[in-house]
Amino acid sequence: MIPSAIERRARWVLDSIGATEVGFGDDLPYNADAWARVDSGERPDGDDVAEGFFHLARVEERAGPRDEHGRFRAEWSCLDPLDPPLERLRRRLGVAADAGPRFTVALTHDVDAPWRWTRIGLRGAAARLKQNVRQARLGPAVREATGLATAPVHLVRGTDPNWRFEQILSEERRRGATGSTFYVIASHHDPHDGASPEEYSRLRPRLVETLLDAGAEVGLHGSYAAADDAVRLVAEKQKLEALAGPVAGHRYHYLRVDPHRNLAPLAAAGFRYDTTLGFADAVGFRAGIARPFRPWDFERDEPLDLIEVPLAAMDATLAEERYLGLSARRAEPQLMRLLDWAAEHGGAFAVLWHPDRFDPATSGGWDRLYSRLLVGVQERGGSCVPAAELVSSHST
Repeated sequence: MIPSAIERRARWVLDSIGATEVGFGDDLPYNADAWARVDSGERPDGDDVAEGFFHLARVEERAGPRDEHGRFRAEWSCLDPLDPPLERLRRRLGVAADAGPRFTVALTHDVDAPWRWTRIGLRGAAARLKQNVRQARLGPAVREATGLATAPVHLVRGTDPNWRFEQILSEERRRGATGSTFYVIASHHDPHDGASPEEYSRLRPRLVETLLDAGAEVGLHGSYAAADDAVRLVAEKQKLEALAGPVAGHRYHYLRVDPHRNLAPLAAAGFRYDTTLGFADAVGFRAGIARPFRPWDFERDEPLDLIEVPLAAMDATLAEERYLGLSARRAEPQLMRLLDWAAEHGGAFAVLWHPDRFDPATSGGWDRLYSRLLVGVQERGGSCVPAAELVSSHST
């Protein structure tokens, strides 16, 4: 006799990969020892469904370590992020491929700093230039110097290198995408939210209007503090909706997602989907699955009324020295490896590119790499869409 709790968990795993006709206990045997290991927080051996639950429910994170921002890093995981075990199970069970494109990528952008050349921004660029010169880091020094040299022109024209939203959307559509999603910060409560909160507040109405007029989807970029405060999260959603209308999608700032702590508040707040669940320090799939799913709620012992879109790649992961520290040229093979995997196995996931990496004079090639990413998806038979469109076409 299979315990009802185990039956429910196994059914969730199978339904999440589209194996809705596969019977647990009939087509797939029940291994009590494997599920007991899961209950004790251990990765099971010899049972793909129990192991699938271990990864998809992020059991290894329940008592896992956290970095200074409260995040679980890829270096602590037993997963190979580019060999997701639930996708292996899906293939083993012969689950039919989704109709339509070979794979789907949600194009997303976190608007952390809509305007670069504030007073604080100018001082920060000057300080970085000085530090790069001292450390003999020629490339970054040249980019900072170039940016500062163009700042007076921008100030005279009333333009800014970070305000490239219409150009981003135009390039995406030129490369065959149907659009993209921009996550907007509604309130600043912590220094990590950005150095110029007053400027962001002043620009927010114009930002939202620009994005909506250009046909973009607007979602909430939950603030650094909102990851720890459900009341604040609701207030931020209401504040953004006063400008943008109903908001369905969300991503936590700094990717401060804890699947066992702050996904349930998103469902309670009325969000339809979230796109935070990815590794900040690696390309790939944090929950061992390459398609949207409903996260498991251990408090209720059932799936949340929320769809999680796996975040498979982020520009900061590739570029920042605290993570992989790659140049755009050296990062390209990692992105193409992800697309090659998706072309072979399918999937539906998000990528994240920040709007401040689209200024040709100072981006260090990351704007061109984004264009090559779009081309790479199209060449491999995939499609690029806003996150809400991906969720609608891959609802689970």
